[in-house]
Amino acid sequence: MKPKIISFDVDGTLVNQDFANKFWHELVPKLYAEKHGLNYKDAKEYVRKCYAEVGEEDIRWYLPDYWFKRFGLDDNPKDVLEEYKNELKIYDDAIDALEKLHKKYDLIVISNASKDFLDVELEDLRNYFKCIFSCVSDLKKVRKEPEVYVKICRHLKIHPTEVAHVGDHYKFDYVVPKSVGIDAYLVDRQRKYEKALKDLREFLTIFNFDS
Repeated sequence: MKPKIISFDVDGTLVNQDFANKFWHELVPKLYAEKHGLNYKDAKEYVRKCYAEVGEEDIRWYLPDYWFKRFGLDDNPKDVLEEYKNELKIYDDAIDALEKLHKKYDLIVISNASKDFLDVELEDLRNYFKCIFSCVSDLKKVRKEPEVYVKICRHLKIHPTEVAHVGDHYKFDYVVPKSVGIDAYLVDRQRKYEKALKDLREFLTIFNFDS
């Protein structure tokens, strides 16, 4: 059965993961070092220590606004993200897939990233999507748990079996959506999983588009 809606993850699926990684682990320590007159190495160690104190199960861990305030940074996180947008890479196969799929399907995003990131990462892709959902910003969840997918389906007034989702995280983009009835696909650009899709051009063939 063909889906009515196709859902996409973002980091590692539509855009490169390096953009977010560099922001958190290189750029934030650099700004902290400049603000407080520290060398970069010491600043990086301190920032990572603070990240660990909060931990990935705390929603604050994902929010640039929280960290900029905590570290006493005067910059606006959105402005900083925009400034370093040259580090962002949209995958060529993602553009090909979105260009073809959006003509026949309603496309949405379900991402774990905060709105600050999504506003920048999807700035050039926004017109392809009917809706963009951030687990952190919109649903106050740190993971794409079953209830996240269920709530989004209810919001869109659609049954999970009418949704196809594709993402790069084995558990949260594949196992979890499948558990609630969504037709899920794993894209594995690192070639870790034998039966996963290698890119989104291969995803196109599932819906009878030429790759």
